[in-house]
Amino acid sequence: MSAGKDGRRLEGFAFVGTLGALSAVTATAIDISIPAHGEIAAEFGLPASEGAALVTAFMVAYGPGQLLWGILADRFGRRVTAFVSLAGFLIASIVCATTESFTALLAARAVQGLMAGGAPVAARAVARDLGGGIKTANLLAVMTTILGLAPLLAPLVGSGLLALFDWRSLFWFLLIFGVVTAAATYAFVPETQDPTHRHALSLGRSGRNIRFLLGSHDFVFGSALGAASFAGYAAFLAVGAAMAQERFGVSAEGFGPLFTIAAATFVLGSILVRRVIGRYGVPAALHLGVAIAIAATIPLLATAHIALGLVAFWAILCLYVSSFGLLMPASIAQALEPAGAMAGFGASVFGVFTSLGGALGSYISSLRLFETASDGLIWTMGGAGIACLAIHLLSCATRPRT
Repeated sequence: MSAGKDGRRLEGFAFVGTLGALSAVTATAIDISIPAHGEIAAEFGLPASEGAALVTAFMVAYGPGQLLWGILADRFGRRVTAFVSLAGFLIASIVCATTESFTALLAARAVQGLMAGGAPVAARAVARDLGGGIKTANLLAVMTTILGLAPLLAPLVGSGLLALFDWRSLFWFLLIFGVVTAAATYAFVPETQDPTHRHALSLGRSGRNIRFLLGSHDFVFGSALGAASFAGYAAFLAVGAAMAQERFGVSAEGFGPLFTIAAATFVLGSILVRRVIGRYGVPAALHLGVAIAIAATIPLLATAHIALGLVAFWAILCLYVSSFGLLMPASIAQALEPAGAMAGFGASVFGVFTSLGGALGSYISSLRLFETASDGLIWTMGGAGIACLAIHLLSCATRPRT
């Protein structure tokens, strides 16, 4: 396949970095707006917690929309899919930056989520095109490390822009980011799909592919674990700023640096997972990620009844976030292993599972049945951590013997 014709381009920093940027389109679009949730809600005369709807709207459209991008990636190739996705993302960013209605902003945010889905689907499909196994898992781990720079830097950029301008500047920044990513994709990412694997668009073929994936142990449990871990992280994204302000008096501008500390642990987790995968394999990385998630979940649930200072509370959250950095690339590698020639479709179905998990996490954490944003965060993240353990134990117990 074309991936094998230029080993230098497929292994160089520019190639891997661009795949990481494509993977980070979604995270950047979500994370840069986090410090502004309260400000945006206030401008439209709404409670601060209503700002979480910006995450939910994005996730709800982003999740199912990835099915379309997966089908297109397998039919027309990875590059075309990435370019069309980024073009729509740019248009939606302009609308978000110029709207005068919260309802219109949510609608544009949903379109932005829909169009953003093609970039990470294409990037994951490229990684699977390289052959699967340890090679794909290692590339996914590197991509996740680069992706981790989005939550590391985006809130800082967001806080900085808010200090100088209003919240609309965040969406103008996303426009610039999309243009740069599209240019890098054109320059550094060749088409990796084998042309013989392309087929005409067919609902029947898509149905057969879904049945195959849902009948695969690795795909089902890898996707379920990815969805559960993302649900906990999405709760943090949705109400983390409101929780910090409510429980510890942290301002919107102050939350950016605080969030960056947590994001740094995500990067550390993704760096660690590459070492674990390289030495012990994907199953060991999954064991470690789940163990860390539970190690954070137990004290996190205890904070619902025990008052802790900001440093101690944030240390627990950071431990939880580090487990997400471990579990995401490992769960993707597990899920896509059986995908083979339909890597684009497999990546999109995986994305649907994880995005719906994220939408569920952000929605539950912001429900008004919780008396405080802190309660919503603690119980949603804690429930997601317990779900990760249950899924992983069931996966181990039912894995086919070879």
